[in-house]
Amino acid sequence: MQLYPQYGVKLYGNAIIASDDFIKKNPEAVKAFLRAFAKGAKQVFADPKAATAVVKERDGIINAELEERRLRLAIDSAIATPDARAEGFGEVKGPRLALMTSQVADAYATRSRINPDAVWNGAYLPTAAERDIFALVKPAWRSSLACCWAA
Repeated sequence: MQLYPQYGVKLYGNAIIASDDFIKKNPEAVKAFLRAFAKGAKQVFADPKAATAVVKERDGIINAELEERRLRLAIDSAIATPDARAEGFGEVKGPRLALMTSQVADAYATRSRINPDAVWNGAYLPTAAERDIFALVKPAWRSSLACCWAA
């Protein structure tokens, strides 16, 4: 499997986005949502089998074993990456965000550069301890993904 960072692309993958207006009117709701998200992520990382079982309860036609393997693969290859482990779950670092915004601007030939400060505000994040989910990732997962993983 070839991953973007192997080619110098250091993108942040997912984001929770809220409008400036919503954040200004509901700062405590934003903080509570982000705490709940971090808590849920910890639960998923701690027990992917149980997390998959919850999805199976809502969508009875999924193959729970396959979805658990896919979840573990996603955690291992796209979420618990070396960069994410170094930076912290949910954290955004200025230099990496600046590189990402310039790479996106170049790739899409935007009219102007994207100001990283205009798209990131970490003031509402839970504490680093509340977001510390990487200790829950089991190193043995990689070996269980041998059919789907190539380092």
